[in-house]
Amino acid sequence: MSDPEGETLRSTFPSYMAEGERLYLCGEFSKAAQSFSNALYLQDGDKNCLVARSKCFLKMGDLERSLKDAEASLQSDPAFCKVIA
Repeated sequence: MSDPEGETLRSTFPSYMAEGERLYLCGEFSKAAQSFSNALYLQDGDKNCLVARSKCFLKMGDLERSLKDAEASLQSDPAFCKVIA
């Protein structure tokens, strides 16, 4: 995945989230993960975005990064139901 710091992001957090969700539903898990990464660059630590990217990593077979994002989403709210489900 490319690093958003090296490029200028041209959209907003909600736009990247919506794009990521659409790509995920289309089975484009790598592209969706990149959209969620861009969103996280704009709004670091967003628990919904972390869970969404975690699901992408899981579908891609990257269990370590999936678990890392899932655990990060629980940092601010240990009972966050989206990650527990």
